[in-house]
Amino acid sequence: SDHRQYYAGDELKFVDWKVFGRSDKLYIKQFQQETNTTAYILLDSSNSMSFSGAGSVRKIDYGSFLAAALAYLMLSQSDSTALILFAEKVIKHIPPMSRRTHLNTILAALQHNKPAGQTNLAGVLHTIAEATKRRGLVILISDLLDDQGDIYKGLAHLKFFKHDVIVFHTMDHQELNLDYEGLIQFEDMESKAKLRTFPQSLREGYRKRVAEFFGEIERTAGNGRIDYYLLDTSEPLDRALIAYLARRRRMM
Repeated sequence: SDHRQYYAGDELKFVDWKVFGRSDKLYIKQFQQETNTTAYILLDSSNSMSFSGAGSVRKIDYGSFLAAALAYLMLSQSDSTALILFAEKVIKHIPPMSRRTHLNTILAALQHNKPAGQTNLAGVLHTIAEATKRRGLVILISDLLDDQGDIYKGLAHLKFFKHDVIVFHTMDHQELNLDYEGLIQFEDMESKAKLRTFPQSLREGYRKRVAEFFGEIERTAGNGRIDYYLLDTSEPLDRALIAYLARRRRMM
């Protein structure tokens, strides 16, 4: 990547003899270390990811910002990086490459991505596990709104092939807290099922069930040696990026 002047004690094997032949001066070749990590960024693009509470960013946009930032960091470290967009099945698969210009391809795919279809997270994870048997780092960005048991089996399939796995559980602030007031009609963004109710009458039980849900996911992920992070779309991306960098350092 560069040259510097030779000093006594430097290893002769790094001397650039072609430069010496042209200039009659000794220079040492300097190198930039490139890692051999392959990273797969999986972004849930099902309809449920299009949800946003009042005044908040959509989960799909938050996930896209995170995917873009992670891709930038990975390619800056010369890691081969892939992007996989999915819902009921894989929608788009950009194969791993390590060139810096690969970031443009990833950003274009994220920009034109639109949420559609129902969630089939487990099936997609099994498909990806079978297609990516070379060990790497798998980063899942999803709201995990699917059958928990099936999700665990899909994640376990990835671990079976020795992948390092990070799950960024991306949820809207309203999904976490149900801070609505008054009579409201809720509609499932995938099944279209509707429920008309006063949220304040459900809030305590809802929050308790949500806490149990997250706790179970976190315990299961921990037992499977999977890094798990719950992300609130009302908060900055810093926590997610710091978590990724910490995991990356452990892999070095």
